[in-house]
Amino acid sequence: MLWLWLGVLGGYGIGAVVTARTVFERGRTGFLAGTASGRSLAEFERRERQHIEAIALFSGVLWVTAVPVLLLRQLVARLVLARPGRGGPDARQVRERIDELERALGVGAYADDAGDHCGE
Repeated sequence: MLWLWLGVLGGYGIGAVVTARTVFERGRTGFLAGTASGRSLAEFERRERQHIEAIALFSGVLWVTAVPVLLLRQLVARLVLARPGRGGPDARQVRERIDELERALGVGAYADDAGDHCGE
């Protein structure tokens, strides 16, 4: 029974270490390959290392849920960050509605027409 517990804890520990190292390497690589092309390893060490280490630590501790998310990252990103469907009005309808509101309020292109009716 003791060997079973040691095996389970050892397996969990190995999974945690592998997951934490993978998440850290991905974070470091992502930072260095970021939008600013002049990023260096020294800048990573100074600015981002602590943040990425914390994320890697939590991912390692929670590797049972982190590994499926890492493997299904694209699918999860599409589900979480999905944009609403194109069921809304098209650009022509929006322009017509804006024009109608500007005419009613007397602003924009209709600003001069609104001043003529104020004296009535």
